[in-house]
Amino acid sequence: MEYALNTLVAVPALIFMFLAAASDLRARRISNKLNFCAALLGAWLHFVTGGVEGLGMSLGGMTAGLGLLFVPFAAGMVGGGDVKFAAAAGSFLGAGLLCIGLGAGVVLAGVVGAGSILCSGKAKAVMLGLWADLNIIASGQRPGTLKAGEGTRTMPYGLMLAVGMAGALVHATWRIETWLGPLSW
Repeated sequence: MEYALNTLVAVPALIFMFLAAASDLRARRISNKLNFCAALLGAWLHFVTGGVEGLGMSLGGMTAGLGLLFVPFAAGMVGGGDVKFAAAAGSFLGAGLLCIGLGAGVVLAGVVGAGSILCSGKAKAVMLGLWADLNIIASGQRPGTLKAGEGTRTMPYGLMLAVGMAGALVHATWRIETWLGPLSW
């Protein structure tokens, strides 16, 4: 038997993602307390609705969230709150849906980031910095410029991840492909 998401799990997950996204947008941080409570709630709801199989799905999602964002965190590309947010969201989504949602969130962040760079008029400087970072990485060293420095504009990455994960969750839970037509996966 394959365990599936249901509304009892999906609605609290969407509320959590909204709260995390709002927090990241407002304060550029996602509270540890929010992430911890959400992770516990996700695991508990999956256990209640799916027994040991549901709990296993939840724990697998948490592990995937930590694992997938650990390297970007270590490189300074995302904050610790984003990693904990992905783990907590994984407790609701499970590993498979988390991967789809994170992928969508990363693509959205890339589009928004590229648009922001193009609109700011700093595309040439950003490309030169990226080229310098790639050369440093190729030489086996760790670049210092991947971390946001003073005067660097950052985007609330958790917001982008939340939108991607919420979209994947809504699609998986309520099968919205009939609404999306040719865009459905």
